[in-house]
Parts: sequence; structure tokens; C-alpha cells
Amino acid sequence: MSDIEEAANEKRGIQSVDAALAILQAVSAAGGPRALGAIAKATGNAASTTHRYLVSLMRGDLVRQDPNTGWYDLGPGALTLGSAALQRMDAVGVAQLQGSRLAANAGETCFVSIWTGDGPLVVRWFHGRKPLFTSAGVGTVLPLMLSSAGQVFAAHLPPHMIQACLDKEDPPLAFKKIAESLEAIRTRGFAWIDGLIISGLRGVSVPVLDVQGQIQCALTLLSTDFALVKFPNDAHRQLIDAGREASRQLGFQSTGI
Repeated sequence: MSDIEEAANEKRGIQSVDAALAILQAVSAAGGPRALGAIAKATGNAASTTHRYLVSLMRGDLVRQDPNTGWYDLGPGALTLGSAALQRMDAVGVAQLQGSRLAANAGETCFVSIWTGDGPLVVRWFHGRKPLFTSAGVGTVLPLMLSSAGQVFAAHLPPHMIQACLDKEDPPLAFKKIAESLEAIRTRGFAWIDGLIISGLRGVSVPVLDVQGQIQCALTLLSTDFALVKFPNDAHRQLIDAGREASRQLGFQSTGI
């Protein structure tokens, strides 16, 4: 066999494994037990073919069958695999990959921040094509309500975790006074600022959520261009997509963030 033929075979893969994975994905996507006919329809296979694959998947504990209804759902083996994958998933690592791509594609500066007791801490910084002069960078702790990243964390963390930061605001803030604005951030899926910290500097941030819907970090775009906060715009759409993809890789499932 030539090198070209061998490479082609590697790309082609094993069709039976691909078919089994497609059936497993159809079971997973259902959100609950699913009938044989529904799984067959979702994968475009005959019911008899689908049943044979399901039998093999049940032998591997990846799928189980309800003895009363005959419907199929994910088995304990799938839970074991999912748990192992989540334990090996690094939230910052996932976010930084999306952040580096975002800076390159959107052309704007992007950073990743995590939560600390003092507020959001910048842990990754990616320069865009457009020059941006700011004293902020890796190691900077951002204010809670005067930064878009801070607002995103405030919107997704429980009140007791952010109260200490609210007490440091000038003047100090009570959570109930900002509860409505934080709910609006959760609803639209992002926060933005326009010159609140540095005049002429705009920021837009989205959360990166884990399998439990808890915020692990935030992705932020920075720019001096007013177009960044004139919604909708292409950079904003790319940021939303990056946050969703990072969250998806951490196990978060939703129709939208």
C-alpha cells in the first residue's frame, strides 16, 4: 500500500465505529430515554441496524435499556468517560485557546480572567492586530462593577462571593441595588463598558461556564474603537461564539448563553 493510500485510509477511519458513535451521540442529545425508532430516525439507519449497534454499546456499558419501556439512555460507562474527561479539562487552557484565536480573527486585544477574593484577575493576554496602550495586563486585578469582566463575574457568582468587593466600591454597593442589572447581563449573555476605567477604552466580556453552569473564567475583548460596543458587530459575535465553544468543551449544555 502506498503512503497516499495509507493516509487516505487513516482519514477515512472505521465506518462501523463512526456509525456507533453517531448512535451514541443521538442517545446523548435526547436529554433523556429515547425509543429505538427515534434513534434510528436521528441517525438515518434502519431500526434493525440501530438495534445491533445498541446491543454492542450496552455490552460496553455506554448505553442502558429501561426494562419496562424498552427505551435507551446513557449507561454508567458513559458517565465514567464523561467524568474522566471533565477532570482533565483545564478551564483556563480551554479559554486561552479560544482567546488566542479570537484576538487573531477579530483583530482586537483579548484576555482571560479568573475570580479571586479581590476581584477578576487577568491570567492570559493576547494582542490583536490593532495597537492598544494600557497599563493592564497579566496580573492585573480588575474592579468589579467598572469592568466588563467584573460585571460578568458578579452576574454569575452567588452574592456572598462578591459582597466583599461590593463593600470596596466607592461608594459601597448593596447587592440588591445591582441585582436587576446583573439579571440583565445573565439574560443577554455578556457585559460591556465604555470608558469607565480608562477614557476611550471599551470592553466586552462573556462567561465561560462549566458542566454545572458555574462560571470558571471570563473572555474579554478590548478596543479603543467605538464600534466594539455598537451592537451587533462581528467582533462581538465572535466573542459570543468563543465563550459558547469554551463552555461547551467544559460540559455546559444550553440553547444559548
